[in-house]
Amino acid sequence: MKKVRGKKRKLKMIEQKLREEEDRKRAWNVLQQVLPLQPQSDFPYLMLGEIAIHLQKFEEAKMYLQQALQFKESEIAQHNMALVHFYVGEYEQAAQAFSRCEGDSGLTQLNEVVSWMHAGQTAKAKVLLDYWNEEADDYTGAIEIADVYVELGCFAKAREQFEKEWQQYFVSPYIVSRYAYTLWQLGYKDACQQVVQQAIDKKKEEIVDEEQTELDEHWSEIDRAERLLEHQVQLKELETLIERLEQGFVPSFDFELYPDGGCQLFGCRQHGHPEYEGLLK
Repeated sequence: MKKVRGKKRKLKMIEQKLREEEDRKRAWNVLQQVLPLQPQSDFPYLMLGEIAIHLQKFEEAKMYLQQALQFKESEIAQHNMALVHFYVGEYEQAAQAFSRCEGDSGLTQLNEVVSWMHAGQTAKAKVLLDYWNEEADDYTGAIEIADVYVELGCFAKAREQFEKEWQQYFVSPYIVSRYAYTLWQLGYKDACQQVVQQAIDKKKEEIVDEEQTELDEHWSEIDRAERLLEHQVQLKELETLIERLEQGFVPSFDFELYPDGGCQLFGCRQHGHPEYEGLLK
């Protein structure tokens, strides 16, 4: 019983390092000490797989996730295995793996769309986007969908999606460049210039606000200087965007896939996890 309690205590400590402190390297080192104890659960292997993805150790991630799947066919393991396939260039396998994930997650479906796109299966990617369920759980948002339409060269549909949320949410200079590029490709140059000018005006307001922000123990002069430099770089990009579009500039597609963490605590009542001792019976 003492050995079992030791395993459980170590795994709880790892969960804290990984989730609360975001100290992945330390959690990784502690997990390596747990493995010789032969834990009878998918939890440590799920955590190792997740950390390995963050550390870009994809072959190790695949190995640990396969071990986790031997204990249990979990959604977390399936999702993260799909990510591994994507990051090692196995795009069709990634798309198929994402399609097998249960639930109605818009984020997972968008990952599938991008995987099909990278696999060269643009027809499949377009069909999924064209019949998008806006009521899905974890809805990604119209702007994210628009961004993928841009990459597929479907500019009219991209514009339609951009306009759904353009006035509702904060948009980054990256998204501004993608929308401006869409309008430019459609020949709406006046609308393109208007969108860019609005973004420039907004960025200038952010710079003024930042300059007037009071300093305290959590926000130093160095912090403010770094943020202002970031704003100035973005402002310069926006101010030169129209000129660059005239010269044939194509803003590159920026899409990130994130591993699923989820709860990995023994005895968690909210998620229905059994106590570790129960797995040994």
